[in-house]
Amino acid sequence: MNIKNSILFKKKELLNFCISRFSFGISYSFIIPIIPLFFNSIGLSTMNIGIVMSLYGVSKALCQMPFGLVSDAIGDKLMLIIALALMVFVPFAYTFASGKILASGIYIMQGAILGMAAPATFSILSRSLDEKKRGECTGFASAVFTLGGGIGAAIGGFIVAKFNNYNMVFYISSVGILLTLIFVTLKIKKVDVKTKKNKNIKLKNKDKSKMKVIIADIKKYKLGCKIIMLGAIALLGDFIYGCIVSIFPFYGQEVLGGTAWYTSAIIAIYLFVFGIFAPLGGWVSDKIGNKKQLFISFIVMNLALLGLSFVRGIIIFTIIIVVYFLGATFLNASLQSLLLEFGENDNIKGIVFGFVGAAEASGYALGPIVSAYIYHLNKEWLFIGLLIVSILVSIIYLLLCKKSYIE
Repeated sequence: MNIKNSILFKKKELLNFCISRFSFGISYSFIIPIIPLFFNSIGLSTMNIGIVMSLYGVSKALCQMPFGLVSDAIGDKLMLIIALALMVFVPFAYTFASGKILASGIYIMQGAILGMAAPATFSILSRSLDEKKRGECTGFASAVFTLGGGIGAAIGGFIVAKFNNYNMVFYISSVGILLTLIFVTLKIKKVDVKTKKNKNIKLKNKDKSKMKVIIADIKKYKLGCKIIMLGAIALLGDFIYGCIVSIFPFYGQEVLGGTAWYTSAIIAIYLFVFGIFAPLGGWVSDKIGNKKQLFISFIVMNLALLGLSFVRGIIIFTIIIVVYFLGATFLNASLQSLLLEFGENDNIKGIVFGFVGAAEASGYALGPIVSAYIYHLNKEWLFIGLLIVSILVSIIYLLLCKKSYIE
């Protein structure tokens, strides 16, 4: 796979989208590994950190579906600009948050703003890709965000570990998001919302209710099982990711005997693996099909989680968790490829992107609080709990795969 000849450099809309995602990935991820440590520094317990991070997921989930409809109504570019404009102020606001309640409120609001942005982001990507190379396009789109995230997380973790300065990280994050906002405003193509509305009216002039059109299309194309399956997979991804970013900083130090730098490095590696191997995952899904890739990914992930449940040596643990990250990367590549197929249907893409995004956010809502509870009961049970959840979603996939008509 020659990167220079790839679709990324042949399709300008995709390149601009990827640049914006890379920029946001770096800027936003400065704060990802330090938030649990910041909360702990102002007096929040591990259990309370899990609760606050779960509320972040709840607020993100609640915003996804309604703002999917808003994105369809006002245009995805405008919706993304509004969300980014609000997000610029979030990291900066933490510099004023010396109290537990204010800091927690800012974090919950942060989730809501990301929920606003998610459907618009999916919508812009769906119209920026090459339909013949969907897997490769989604692979690059996932790669640039998570690769940027790995860079941002590593730098943010290093600054706090070296200088113990949270405010410096928050300032850098806000400036980076502002630059992303400027780039999106100037470079992302705007779609004529009125033209799309007129097109949909002509196609569905007998249906005055938007919801009736959505339900009719889902029934007509037998998409119900597929949407539920994709929602379950999305939920799993952010359930485990929510655990990694919220509870692992404490697990890594208290159970594995690592340092704060080690736990930040694991989060950065998580994002680096996604960033580096996501294009390969998309390319492979185009070659072997999403059905086979999902099945293999679940096997790799479950075996890795089984190993992580019992291994305590840092070196072997790190090797196994990287294997898990690889399995999750290939799983996500197929998820994105299948999800963006809905971008071809203007009637339902907003609600579908919103639903799957809400399921993803629900995973993030459940992950930290469930993990915190398990960790409170017995610190060494953490990855056993994650394995059980992963097996349950694997079973859902096996039950719905055939009815979802994926190849």
